[in-house]
Amino acid sequence: MNTQQIIFGMLTENTGAHFLDSGGAYGRNHERNQLKTIEDFEREPEQSYIYNYGYIERRLSVFHYLSQLSTDAICNEFNQLPCEDHDGEACGISAYQWQWLNDLGEVEIINTFNTYNGDSDLSQILQGSWITINDEQYLLLQIHGGCDARGGYTDAKLFQTCEEYYIHEYLREYEDSYDIKDNLEHDYIDVISAKTGKKMSNKWLLKKLNL
Repeated sequence: MNTQQIIFGMLTENTGAHFLDSGGAYGRNHERNQLKTIEDFEREPEQSYIYNYGYIERRLSVFHYLSQLSTDAICNEFNQLPCEDHDGEACGISAYQWQWLNDLGEVEIINTFNTYNGDSDLSQILQGSWITINDEQYLLLQIHGGCDARGGYTDAKLFQTCEEYYIHEYLREYEDSYDIKDNLEHDYIDVISAKTGKKMSNKWLLKKLNL
């Protein structure tokens, strides 16, 4: 199974309903994703910029953002293990999976993260742990499939990355107003109106938003 197939499986994984989840009213991520095929995700833009209510919103596709992750034999075997609970020491894995990793040798959790806790343009929340296995770097990753950020995460999958502590070599998780201004000034991006669905003038946006 290649990386895109693994990510597609995570995006459509039924993560259930958290007791604080308002998904019954607004819909859960995994329910919306289950209406899509992997080809639908492949066709969506890597990133899009939408003008709405006086500001520009950047939306970065989680599917494309994760597309440069890779797997080796350790990842492939780990990702086939059953996950009956989330009682392991790293996010989103079972006690059995954690023991399986430790049976390989020295395992260390370097740090954990949740993109909800910082600035992020990602289309869905990511949660994970950077770990080393016998001094080799790996990423244990979950995707948020619910509605409320406090619950509704997938089982973690194990990946290798293209660079140390980088998930994608050129797609950045977040762009601030200075980045967007620079992109507008150099016509690097197209901004779409949420109201009309049409491309807007970058010069008009720079003036309107006082960037």
